[in-house]
Amino acid sequence: MEALTTILNPGVLFFILGFVAVLLRSNLSIPEPVVRFLSLYLMLSIGFKGGISLYHSTLSGDGIVIIGIIIGMSALVPFYSYLLLKRPLGVADAAAIGATYGSNSTLTYITAAGFLTSIGQTYEGYMTVALVVMETPAIVFAVVLAQIASKKPGAKSTAKVIKEALTDGTLLVLVGSMVIGFILKRLGTDESPLSAFIGGDMFTGMLVFFLLYMGTMVGRKFKQIESFPVMLMVFAVGAPAVNGFIAILLSKLFGFAHGDALLLTTLCASASYIVAPAILKDVLPEANPATYLTMSMGITFPLNIVFGIPLFWWVITHFV
Repeated sequence: MEALTTILNPGVLFFILGFVAVLLRSNLSIPEPVVRFLSLYLMLSIGFKGGISLYHSTLSGDGIVIIGIIIGMSALVPFYSYLLLKRPLGVADAAAIGATYGSNSTLTYITAAGFLTSIGQTYEGYMTVALVVMETPAIVFAVVLAQIASKKPGAKSTAKVIKEALTDGTLLVLVGSMVIGFILKRLGTDESPLSAFIGGDMFTGMLVFFLLYMGTMVGRKFKQIESFPVMLMVFAVGAPAVNGFIAILLSKLFGFAHGDALLLTTLCASASYIVAPAILKDVLPEANPATYLTMSMGITFPLNIVFGIPLFWWVITHFV
């Protein structure tokens, strides 16, 4: 029943609507400035609410363990992805895919958090910190692997890669709003004037609108899958499943609460299609964006949104 609730979640249904609209060759489109606003709004909202929750939960205990797991997965996933894919694809594409799958999808995380809210399941504020922490280490690690292997002159330094990763606009909004939320709560400032803007019905509406847009984007990427290499399709399905079930096993081992376990699993099982590609096109230009974007956006993202979250939740509630 809970799995059915996830699949029938309004956001998921509007995502499917956008996907179907593209397959039907509809002229449905959402202007790019609107999409940019929606993206920044969702980052601001989840970051601000995470900062307020973090004030109440702190980073002690499970929070520190979860951050450690996130950092470990940010190194493990790029490393094994690189080893598996380097020979058939080459250094650059293997590193780019490793960076993409070692990072995470903020929208998948937000969808999972929205699902937890819809069923009355709580989660701790340090999960937003985990979201932020996982954005960049995998990208840096994968690019360094590529630099070591290729030894090309004129390659960007590791310090420059780190700087570009940490100053990405969406990441800055996410981190900055989390810090602001924490500070306001710490100072005892009344944050209620923002409540109507970042919470409740407005947040749900914005998320639904963004998922409608993502449905159209995935629909366009889906058209490329027919001629996509089978090996990469298998990786785009299999790697997130493996990463997710590693997270579930660790959640059981450390006894994490179900809400935290789902968000940790979602972070580990998702793949970046915004932050990582935006950075990779500059720091690893020899990699083919059509490869890692089609994998993350056209295959992994929709599978996680429609099937992954309910499947992971079912496993967590029955075995963790």
